[in-house]
Amino acid sequence: MKIGILICGYLDAEFSTANRSYSTLICSALHSVNRDIRFFEYDAYNQHLPQLDECDGYIIIGSLANAYDNAPWIIDLMQWTLRCEARRKPQVGIGFGHQLIARALGGTVERSPKGWGLGNHEVNVVTQKRWMNLSIDRLRMLIIHQDQVVTVPKGMRVIASSDFCANFMLAKDNHLLTVQGHPELTPQVMKEQIERRKSQLSEAHYRSIVQQSSQVLDSATVLYWMDAFFTFNTESIQDTNVQNAV
Repeated sequence: MKIGILICGYLDAEFSTANRSYSTLICSALHSVNRDIRFFEYDAYNQHLPQLDECDGYIIIGSLANAYDNAPWIIDLMQWTLRCEARRKPQVGIGFGHQLIARALGGTVERSPKGWGLGNHEVNVVTQKRWMNLSIDRLRMLIIHQDQVVTVPKGMRVIASSDFCANFMLAKDNHLLTVQGHPELTPQVMKEQIERRKSQLSEAHYRSIVQQSSQVLDSATVLYWMDAFFTFNTESIQDTNVQNAV
């Protein structure tokens, strides 16, 4: 299975080193659940986008950029996303990718008045999809965001939600999956990012984040869902091709 990673920049200068980029982390994380995935990187930030048939599916990953910005590379990426959607090409969006896909499909993304979402965050799973092979009612993931999807695009459904982030995880049919949380981040990386932003947090907010950090994460569950999502789509395409050949 060939999965394309669309790189949208880096979290910060230190995070862009070879073993700590968003791309490296998501590839390593997904390889922990499926060693057979082959990854191919595309520098979307510099407007290098793949032809739709180059991979079986694509992941749009995190960025420091705002998904509601109109920078040329963001507009190009949204148009590319719409071409994928027209072909029902499997896409996963993580963090910035979650927001960009929602905006491209007609949703609204804004800076949240609730402020920073940081650290270990619990959400309620409100919808089950066919590829969600591990069924749970609640989910804990690492988050790092100020912006949120505030209006869900037509045709997308909320999969997971919380009081802080109502549209935390979204899906459309079985070919689009987006999530605000980051299953690829490690607790150590998140700890560093929290400390860098400590001056932007109230003391009570900072203490709450630190207290939550000891809770067990469900990142592996989300990674299994992503793998099952791509596998489901790949097998569905293969079955269609066989039927068409008969």
